[in-house]
Amino acid sequence: MAQNRQFLPNLNGLRLIGALAVLIFHVFTLNREIWGDFTSSSTFQLISKVASKGHHGVGLFFVLSGFLITYLLLKEIKKNGSIQPFNFLMRRILRIWPLYFLIVIFGFFLFPHLPHGQGTDHSLINYSVFLSNFDEIWNGMNDPLNFLTVTWSISIEEQFYLSWIMLLFIFPFFRKGKHLASYFILIVISVILFRFFNHTNERVMYYHTLACASDLAIGGLCAIGVQRYAIQNYFMSLSKWQIIIIYLLGISSILGSTIIFKDELRSIERLIHAAFFGFVILEQVYSPNSFWKADRIPGFFKGGEITYGIYMYHCIFIYYVSLIFVEYKLTQHPFSFVAYCLLILLLTLGISTLSKHFFEDSFLRLKKNFH
Repeated sequence: MAQNRQFLPNLNGLRLIGALAVLIFHVFTLNREIWGDFTSSSTFQLISKVASKGHHGVGLFFVLSGFLITYLLLKEIKKNGSIQPFNFLMRRILRIWPLYFLIVIFGFFLFPHLPHGQGTDHSLINYSVFLSNFDEIWNGMNDPLNFLTVTWSISIEEQFYLSWIMLLFIFPFFRKGKHLASYFILIVISVILFRFFNHTNERVMYYHTLACASDLAIGGLCAIGVQRYAIQNYFMSLSKWQIIIIYLLGISSILGSTIIFKDELRSIERLIHAAFFGFVILEQVYSPNSFWKADRIPGFFKGGEITYGIYMYHCIFIYYVSLIFVEYKLTQHPFSFVAYCLLILLLTLGISTLSKHFFEDSFLRLKKNFH
């Protein structure tokens, strides 16, 4: 990772922004019925509307993942002549599987026996084979365990990369990076068509792999653009005002998404937002005229190292902290809500730091054996 940071600055900071956006989204939306009348004020409603866009942090994660992994695989091709599918698979397993299955084991086997715990209607089989996003479509409406639900995006990523690994095994030309851009473009077109024909089904549009995989493909196309077409030169030539204008347009498209992308136009919503996230990534990495840099925000560079934990643990703390606030009747004042947010954030950061150093790192150190 130290080598990656030398060439790709500000990705850690962007990761943390994505993780915090999702955390804020869930803090404002989960268990919202426990809070008092102050939530009906115009100020709180405005803040809630902005916070409700935090789920786009998942889209940023997807594009980041597609960009970084494709970038590193293309570098592997330049160095070794081809991608080694087994090594690629093992790196994915060591990075993603331990924490994913820790949360699954907690949700299915430990949590039901803890105080205030409860069973789940989710399927252990589906979760064991990275189909939790489909399980959310099928069973999610009947199940309140949101900390299991968050694994849906991890399942989509694993389905995307496992299918890619299968193609690497089957088609030798993929190992040399040939036709990779065509593969990603095919995914983007397939997602647009799928979303067009399913735009009225909210759960499918949010959780289905074919409704989201274009984000990862867009990230991959950005990496191909950098490695093969030197599009970073374009970003190096952008002025600060050009960058600001594109940011304003992109943020406006997110904040106004429910107004802009109605009915069939929802088919291109993820494409537009993923393209904006791709711009942000490339601008952050390559532009010398940025008006901000994510890693320069105090704590964001280091915080980016624990974003997987932040994403996976935060809903557990939302569940338990909300129980405490209800128990002690601390739900009637806006300052209580601020304390609620800060407590969840601090607990999540704390456990994510411990998890990274004492659990995840023990697996990540093994990745050096598969390069």
